[in-house]
Amino acid sequence: MGRAGHDRPGAAGRRALTHPMTLVDPGDGPLAADAALVAARLAGGTVASRIGDADPSVWGRAATDAVGWAALPRTSRPLVGQIAALRERFRVDGARRVVLVAAPGQAHGAAVLARASAAPLEVLDSADPGALVDVLEGDMASTVVVHVDTAGQADGPADTVVAILRDAIRAEGVRAETRVVVVTEAGSRVEKLALEAGAPVVTAERDVPSRFGTLGATALVAAGLAGTDVEQLLAEASEATALVTADHPDNPALVLAGLLLAEDPAPLVLDPESGPDGLADWVEHLVGGSTGGLGPLPLLVPGRGGRGPSLTLRRGENVFSTRGGVGAQVVLWQYAVATVARVLGADPFAGGVPSAGSAEPLRCVAVDGDVEIRAGDGTHADSVVDALRGLATRAGGAIAVEAWLDPREDASAAVLGPEIARRTGRPTTFGWAPRTLDGVGRHHRDTPDTAFLVITGDSEHDHDLPAGGTLDDVVAAQAGAATADLVTAGRPVLGLHLRDRLGGLVTVARAVQEL
Repeated sequence: MGRAGHDRPGAAGRRALTHPMTLVDPGDGPLAADAALVAARLAGGTVASRIGDADPSVWGRAATDAVGWAALPRTSRPLVGQIAALRERFRVDGARRVVLVAAPGQAHGAAVLARASAAPLEVLDSADPGALVDVLEGDMASTVVVHVDTAGQADGPADTVVAILRDAIRAEGVRAETRVVVVTEAGSRVEKLALEAGAPVVTAERDVPSRFGTLGATALVAAGLAGTDVEQLLAEASEATALVTADHPDNPALVLAGLLLAEDPAPLVLDPESGPDGLADWVEHLVGGSTGGLGPLPLLVPGRGGRGPSLTLRRGENVFSTRGGVGAQVVLWQYAVATVARVLGADPFAGGVPSAGSAEPLRCVAVDGDVEIRAGDGTHADSVVDALRGLATRAGGAIAVEAWLDPREDASAAVLGPEIARRTGRPTTFGWAPRTLDGVGRHHRDTPDTAFLVITGDSEHDHDLPAGGTLDDVVAAQAGAATADLVTAGRPVLGLHLRDRLGGLVTVARAVQEL
């Protein structure tokens, strides 16, 4: 049991839990039986109550400053009033459009909360010029920018994007400083600059890692301003917390952990068309980034599910589901994945995206139409299809497609993942970079047999920067840093650079069809 004397939802839940779990349907296959055994063993080890008590010894000393997420359903309640006050202030000022600018890995939480509640939140977690233009073409006079940067150094790509948006708001005759809400840790440089400018500041929790911050300020502020009912969300989360902190074999988080831990080599297949909108994407990110490459590979594969409270999943022939509103499912999955990481000996809170440094770029070895074929390991190919065939041959396991493009304007690139999987027979993930690097991209980097396809592209919307260079240069530096370690480690990496994005994507798609 947890430490005595704690008056919190988890303690009450441990006393009151007498009914079957409602958040997980484990199905009736052999995986369910294995999961029940794992859940019973974990319940006997008081893992759930210790997580609920924010006990870092569950994972080791490195987790000491990363366990505040367990209490967020309770500690985030003051944000309800803060967000409501800001919404009213912006309503009176005629500001109704909300744009989130966040460092990679810090936007997934707000995105899933907004999508699940159909709140119109626009997200920028990339310096891609096309993605920025998509936002700039909207009504900047009515725009509120939420700038999330917990590190708060004021010198990253997100800060550059915020400066451009601030100038666009100012050009509409609006005092831009009052339209940028800053979410950062207390004492950061970004906080100091925001306070000096008179911008509203919301303090982010210091001990909450990015993937586990969905119920904290880094996600709730943007989602709440966009229209998500934060009070209801936290109420759902609190109710679920009473279940997932119970040291009982029916604890749904322990059962879900058992389903993820079962000795089955099959990936974790999620149906993105089932469950609350956006939840499958968020789960892919959480599982992929938090199990050190030791857990199952999460794959998004559209199925027959429909929107509703149940997210459909599969491992091999075993089908199971998680249920409930998005607040409850966030709690469920966070506790389950944190438990899986403990059992596997992984650090669930490790994060961060490679910083842009003096990375050795992939070199161009050939040009096929609008596509430069780039490699760093002696690859020789005269065409995109030959280069892709070579990459598939060198892949010992999965193929990871990482696209440094605009998710909106270049959305057709997303079909490459499932098509490559179908043509090569290898599990294939597709992710928009840099956001994927803190999620499933971490899984692949911790898995030695993965091959990487990195897609970059020149943008017709490139933007000059005051300090010199352009946004394309920023993205190129980020992509270079993200691939440099892979090349140095001898990992199979193929770069396809689109000199013209539309024409280049057509060339790549045709090449995939020939695999």
